[in-house]
Amino acid sequence: MNAARVELMASAVGKIGGVTWHHLFLLGTDASGKQSYLRAGPQCLPLESIAGRQGEFGDALGEYEPSPAGPYGVITFSSGAYEPGGVDFDPVAANVVLASGDAAAGLWEGLANAARALQDEEVPYDPIGTNANWASMELLRRCGAKPSLPPKRWAPGASLIAPAAATQDAATRRLGQATMVV
Repeated sequence: MNAARVELMASAVGKIGGVTWHHLFLLGTDASGKQSYLRAGPQCLPLESIAGRQGEFGDALGEYEPSPAGPYGVITFSSGAYEPGGVDFDPVAANVVLASGDAAAGLWEGLANAARALQDEEVPYDPIGTNANWASMELLRRCGAKPSLPPKRWAPGASLIAPAAATQDAATRRLGQATMVV
């Protein structure tokens, strides 16, 4: 895609203690208006989250293979057309424009490259630390962008700078951070 605009999107997902939390993803738009997303997520769901679900071949538990990286596996990235019915499609998601014009094309390409590199690092997914929000912000940091959240949005994990497990021992490990811009 030859992006003409790149945005950081914040889609409302749920509430914790009455505060709405958001899932971050990236959106690229070309000159014709066609949009593509780039998102992060866990490699798998923990065993207790798939009980009773149906997979491609029946009971999802029959297909379950635990990841050596933990119950959620590692951070993975996906991309595709941003359209109704698609993953993360949210026409009312808050956004921050990160780049437009020629700078957008370079940023979008850099984000795709950074996503491949980060996925190759096999960072364990931690829902309250190195999660999808952390990964989206990490891509932006690696591309030299100065990421900031849309106003009045809380995205747990977004302000975490480095994988917690790599920088701290288990006795002092942080349990996550969040950023809220008011």
